[in-house]
Amino acid sequence: MKYEIKEDGGRSVLVLREQMTYADRQAFDGLVPGLVKQGRAIVIDMAGLEYMDSAGLGMLLTLRDQADKARVKVSIRSAQGDVKELLRLSCFDTLFAFE
Repeated sequence: MKYEIKEDGGRSVLVLREQMTYADRQAFDGLVPGLVKQGRAIVIDMAGLEYMDSAGLGMLLTLRDQADKARVKVSIRSAQGDVKELLRLSCFDTLFAFE
């Protein structure tokens, strides 16, 4: 997983690229507290994410749970192809706002 964190209109944008798999869990878990601590809404930009496995879904749920505790909104933007289909089949549209 390659990622970049940007600021956009008072929101933190987590730009994900390439793949999000079990191998990325430790890195993802390390960046979540810092994102949530900022207290700004978080947008997960998936335009460049080509593949995600079930561990990636779990990582998103971990982020959502920590953000909920801190009353920080999380949304997903620009999911494409197989990633978008995985999110749809997993009913993530009931758990996250989609832009």
